[in-house]
Amino acid sequence: MRAVEPEEVLQGVVLELSEEWVLLADIRDGAYLDGYRVLRLTDLVQVVLETTFLSFLHQHNVWPPARPSTGFALSDPRTIITGAVSATGVVCVYREAKRPGKLLIGVPVQWRKKSLWLLPVTPQCHWEQLMDKVRLKDVTQVSFGGDYETAVLEVAGPMPPRTHPVPDPA
Repeated sequence: MRAVEPEEVLQGVVLELSEEWVLLADIRDGAYLDGYRVLRLTDLVQVVLETTFLSFLHQHNVWPPARPSTGFALSDPRTIITGAVSATGVVCVYREAKRPGKLLIGVPVQWRKKSLWLLPVTPQCHWEQLMDKVRLKDVTQVSFGGDYETAVLEVAGPMPPRTHPVPDPA
């Protein structure tokens, strides 16, 4: 259980742990592996060891779960997001403490010292024309490489060339 989304139940296998973040191999309904999720440790309230589907994962030769294809350190949101995009081409960024129940799926276009400009994909799988500013300190979770992200990227197609400049820092 997490403080930022107390009703949400996440299932996964811990692949790596740092002082501030944990990398999980995400498990979706049906006990199938479904990409990766990186959670901010300060948001974790309760963790329950669950082994119900461990034998299923063993029988289907997905144990232990593979790590992301490109290794990256769990040191800070910038490193995590950059590594996730390198591994899969698109990333879901969550800012649940500020925007509960919302996520941005897209690609970082430009980095600032304390933020990034993300070119998002709409829920209808079209690339937006305008970017969203994401403050790095607001990032609570990053997910990538799952069925949803893969499908959205495939339907949206490659990121279009930028016709709008990144806004000046304010």
